[in-house]
Amino acid sequence: MEKLADKYQNAAFEQVVKIGKTFSNLTRIKILFMLDQGPKSVEELAGQINMSVANTSKNLQILKQVNLVKEEKQKNFVIYHLTSKKVNELLSLLIDLSEEALPSFTELEDNLVAKTTDLPHVDSKTLYDKLSSNGAYVLDLRPKDEFDNDHLPQAHNIDYHYIDEHLNELPNDQDIIVYCRGRLCGIANVVGQRLQDLGHQVYTYNHTVSEWKNDIQK
Repeated sequence: MEKLADKYQNAAFEQVVKIGKTFSNLTRIKILFMLDQGPKSVEELAGQINMSVANTSKNLQILKQVNLVKEEKQKNFVIYHLTSKKVNELLSLLIDLSEEALPSFTELEDNLVAKTTDLPHVDSKTLYDKLSSNGAYVLDLRPKDEFDNDHLPQAHNIDYHYIDEHLNELPNDQDIIVYCRGRLCGIANVVGQRLQDLGHQVYTYNHTVSEWKNDIQK
């Protein structure tokens, strides 16, 4: 009986290792990070992670083999999605663990905050309270396709690439809460600093839309 149990256990460990191995590659982490924002073609992913289409496609196939991503044909394109919200949750948990276990990771975050004059940050509960009282203007800085896929309640969208062209659209009589792609993205802090320099009262929300949903559902 013990031999059967040991055989099963070793085989089960090997299956879990298959998932672990896919997360041990920088390109694949970037792909999962981008797909957390919404479905994308291999061409879109390659451009956003600054990688060749061939290399991006190769890593997508590895992720597909362990069922972390799935594909869907839309006209002349193949669109990739995360297979389950558990993939989003696992990515978020890895970031949580990195913050807790790796001083070098928190040092990176602290350095970013220091370089953006320590912009105040709101957590999900504070953001929820502000949304409930219409107490803030929420600004989503991601590209339009990611915003259209999903976004925070009451959010307005200005792609961070074009923020300077739309500064006149921002209110002067409300707090502005900026967010982008979460803790692995520094855009919210950088743009928040720009807006604060222009006289706006700015807060950052450095979490993803999927993390927001998980927090609110708890």
